[in-house]
Amino acid sequence: MKPLVSSYDKARLMQIPDVEQWFKINEVKGSATQRKVIYLAMFLISLGCALFYAGHENYVFNEKLYEYKSFGVVKAGEPYDIIENWRRYTLFIPDKRSVMEEKRYEMQVRRKALYKLMDEYVGKSIVEEVEGGKRVYLLVKVEPHTTEHAGNSWFEFLGLFAAVFGLALALLEPRLTKQ
Repeated sequence: MKPLVSSYDKARLMQIPDVEQWFKINEVKGSATQRKVIYLAMFLISLGCALFYAGHENYVFNEKLYEYKSFGVVKAGEPYDIIENWRRYTLFIPDKRSVMEEKRYEMQVRRKALYKLMDEYVGKSIVEEVEGGKRVYLLVKVEPHTTEHAGNSWFEFLGLFAAVFGLALALLEPRLTKQ
């Protein structure tokens, strides 16, 4: 029956009930397939745009990191800035020379800088309980570091691929669902 679809005999053959039913079934199947291809193309274009935007704007993988630095462990009862400003706290002590030498040695031993990279801003400082006291992490820069994350590049690539594939599918749909 397929060769007769474009034949001039189609009109005469349509008078036969079985032939007419065959043509109607194929027409319904063709329009359902056509709708599926169009819906798939629309879905791919929408998904592609969403994936590309999510990758471009870093919604899934954050690329901004805030750097915090701790100079050392602060013991109980000491001011939080004792490691950096210990000289200021020893100014008014009698017999200053020997105390200064002891304090200098103590601060050199206690001075072990640690860094934390946080993916969100948590304030100018963070206080963390550790063995022997507390660590005070201070924000190093107000501007966050930006680092490349491969996941965002993949989202952009997959989004672009899906959108282009959906667009191609939409343009080629008439040829794909030709009856």
